[in-house]
Order: sequence, then structure tokens, then C-alpha cells
Amino acid sequence: MKQSLLPGLILLLTSVYGTASSGGQNAVSSRAPGLPVAATYDIASFGSELQRLDVLLRDKPSGAKLADLRKSLPPSWNVHSPEQTYTISTELLRAQLDARSADKAAAWIELLQGEIKTSQSNVPTSFAAHGELDHILASPEFAGVRPPGPLQLFRARILAWLEKMFLKLFKAMGQHPIGAEILFWVLLIAGVAFVALWIFRFLSSRDSMSRLNPKSLMARTRTWQEWLRNARQAASGGDFREAVHSAYWAGIARLEDRGALPRDRTKTPREYLRIVTTSPSGPTGLAGDVREPLTALTSRMERTWYANRRAVSEDFIDSLRQLEALGCPLE
Repeated sequence: MKQSLLPGLILLLTSVYGTASSGGQNAVSSRAPGLPVAATYDIASFGSELQRLDVLLRDKPSGAKLADLRKSLPPSWNVHSPEQTYTISTELLRAQLDARSADKAAAWIELLQGEIKTSQSNVPTSFAAHGELDHILASPEFAGVRPPGPLQLFRARILAWLEKMFLKLFKAMGQHPIGAEILFWVLLIAGVAFVALWIFRFLSSRDSMSRLNPKSLMARTRTWQEWLRNARQAASGGDFREAVHSAYWAGIARLEDRGALPRDRTKTPREYLRIVTTSPSGPTGLAGDVREPLTALTSRMERTWYANRRAVSEDFIDSLRQLEALGCPLE
């Protein structure tokens, strides 16, 4: 980016037009007695001030006017640009006006005007580009762009270390073909075992209805009377969830006794229900009579036992009604 004003401008002008007093060699001069205070401008207003001085000097002013112009000049000009603030001493210009050198003073003003025009033609574009860049970087997609933190650096070091270790391992494997082949087969078998285990766990968890624990398998060997007794004990203790569960298996055991269902411990509640609902008459012609109460018992047991929903006394009372419809004497 080109700066709007060069800090060494006064030294350049001094080398072109000669050296003034020792105080005129400094970029910032001290305030002399009787001189106005330093004037402050922005780039545009400073250009206007230089234009005014250039018009006065081009008119070939008299010595008295040059003296008045010299007295009106401040010790320095403070010029503010978007980048920073520059201080330009007027000592050299005042020295030329004191020597009645209007042409040299006009040339000095003209050179300074050229620098101002150059700065005005370059700075806006440069700062516009900066503003556009700041606007782009402030957008949400760049919100996470920042230097890496301690955790990221630590993770990068760990990955680099692992990469280095693997490279050493592969290099060693290349030097020992038999060991490399053994390691390859070990890794392959481990990968296949992992995939097989994952598939097995996925398939076994697809249907929670088909997961049977040993306790439930053993419990199915009970008679329907034992199941009914267990249901009533659970209900008297306020455990209506267990009461509904035991009432369901009391109904299944009763249907097995009546021959409406096969004695098969591997079947799930939905498979029992499917046997009843898909068979037009069932093994003993009872399918039509037991289909509706078994459907009600199965749905309630699924909601309370497998879906883990809360059961109340009304659920247990209705389950007893369905058991009675299945042929379970309650008295």
C-alpha cells in the first residue's frame, strides 16, 4: 500500500532547494515567538490550502505581501490521513519567502501538491480493498478461522507421532516379508471379526420383542394358575406393570393348555398373536373366540413391559377381564 504522505518529504525538498536554517532541517519544528500555532488539516483541506498559496505565489506578489504571507504561515502543518498523522515543517518555505524567492517557494508548493494528488489517487482504493477484505472475513463462514489452540497443537503432535510410528512399522515390515504377512492376516481377521460382531449386535437389537432372557424362558414353564397368582400378588403390592405382564403369560399358558397355541418357548408375543389372527379356526376351533382378548392382552403388555410405560390398576382389571374371556376361571 502506498502511503498518503512520505515522512521524508521535507528532507527531499531540502536536498532539492538547499538547506535553510538548522531549525528548518527538522520535520517537526518548535513554535517560534510570534508565529501562529501549528495548523491541522485532512488531506483534502491541506490540498486546498496549498492551492491557495500556489495562487498567491503565481501572481508575483510584492516583497511586502511575501513578508505578510511568511508571517501568516504556522510553524508546521499537521496532516491527518487514514493511515496516520504527518507533521510538515514550514521552515523551508518561510526561509524562501524571507529571501524574496517567490519562484522557489511556488515550486516547493507545486511539488508538495503533486505528492498530495498522488496520495489522494491511491489511498481510497487501498482502503476500499481493506474494507472489502474486512467485510469478507467478518462473514459467518470465516468465524472459526483462527490460529490453532493448545488442544489442536497437541492433537497435531499426536497425529504426527502416530504417523512417524506407522512409517517406522511399515519400513520394518518391508525388511521382514514373513512378519509383514503375519501382521497383515492378523489385522484382516481382527477386522472381519469386528464387522461380524457389529452385524450381529445390529441384527439382535432390531426387534426388542425377540430378545428373550433366561428368566422369561424359565418362567414360561409355569401353569396359568401360577401366573395368575403371581399377577394378583404383584397388583396387591402396587406393581401393576408386573401384574399386567404375568396376566399376559397366564393367558398364553391357558391357550397352550386348550391347544389354541403350540408349546414353543422360542416364540415371541407377536408370533403367538400371528398364529391366532392368521388361522381361520385354529387347531381346536378356538381362534375366533380368543383373537380379540389375546390382541388386547398383547397390546397392553407391549406398552407396559417393553415400552416401559406406566401401568395402573385399571390396566390390571381389564387384563383380568381378557383372561376370563380366554377361559381362565378367576374364582
